[in-house]
Amino acid sequence: MESLLKLDQIHQSYQHQEIIKHLTLELRKGEIGCLLGPSGCGKTTVLRCIAGFESISSGEITINGKVVCNADFYLPPEHRKIGMVFQDYALFPHLNVSDNIGFGLQRRTKAERTRRIDELIAIVGLVEASDRYPHELSGGQQQRVALARALAPQPDLLLLDEPFSNLDISLRERLSLEVRDILKDQHTTAILVTHDQTEAFSVADVIGVMYQGEIMQWDTAYNLYHHPTNRFVAQFIGQGTFVPGRFISSKKVQIALGILENPYYSEHLKQSENTIDEAVDVLLRPDDIVYSETSTLQALVINKAFRGANILYTLKLSDGQTVLSLIPSHHNHSVGENIGIQLAADHVVVFNKEKT
Repeated sequence: MESLLKLDQIHQSYQHQEIIKHLTLELRKGEIGCLLGPSGCGKTTVLRCIAGFESISSGEITINGKVVCNADFYLPPEHRKIGMVFQDYALFPHLNVSDNIGFGLQRRTKAERTRRIDELIAIVGLVEASDRYPHELSGGQQQRVALARALAPQPDLLLLDEPFSNLDISLRERLSLEVRDILKDQHTTAILVTHDQTEAFSVADVIGVMYQGEIMQWDTAYNLYHHPTNRFVAQFIGQGTFVPGRFISSKKVQIALGILENPYYSEHLKQSENTIDEAVDVLLRPDDIVYSETSTLQALVINKAFRGANILYTLKLSDGQTVLSLIPSHHNHSVGENIGIQLAADHVVVFNKEKT
């Protein structure tokens, strides 16, 4: 499928401080991408460079086959055919829903403008609110208006900057799914910026985990969780602990809990016969360790966090190591209790042994 957005080795700095470091990514037509990372990692700056609100010192940005900026050329934002949804929605308070949505359609005929506004009002489910003003709308409704306004001119690319951050958790989760459905229905190529993993997983087809101005891994949510390329991604995505292990063959790793087979080699750790007896760190996720009443392998409950259907237990093993286990909440064990556990790891990721 043809690429719509390309960032090729872009670099951006501010007062001699590197913000973006030779960042590269590619987004295909109709895909929804996401830049995910902690505060200060540079993800919003990348979005602003794509939009044209910030310049780059080197590299190149291409949208729909057209170069929009490099070190020697800069195309203003209004000529990039980009729509944008801001964190605070930025609706015009003196315009009603219909007029807010139609704001960017001034060059169209009245009939075309009316048709497009009516189409989008129906798509975002605000037919009954078309004459209301922003202060008369809920946060979720305002977000829908902002999305419809950005989609109205049919941009080549839609940028969304933390669009759900002002909403409560339950509304955020529901609207993130609805926004994905709308974007897919409109065949819109989009890129989202967020620090919320659940939001990223709900909306995006492909996600770039960012840290200190660089993309650590540009991949699907599944691969980020099960095949992280480095320790930062492994620790940032989901939950997990590292336990020491040792190769007993090229396809088997021994850890305190047992033998794990067919490991995924991360951080340039290459699969070869030379790995035998090599010390490594093994990533264990909470779902890799399950409760077993009949198991002789015991662990001490040292902490627990109720999650509704499940309880996240922090367990201490006999050798002093701690691991996490996600267990159905009808198994309600007390802190200080010993429980039976067993390995159920289908995806095993090994890392170079961390130097101390």
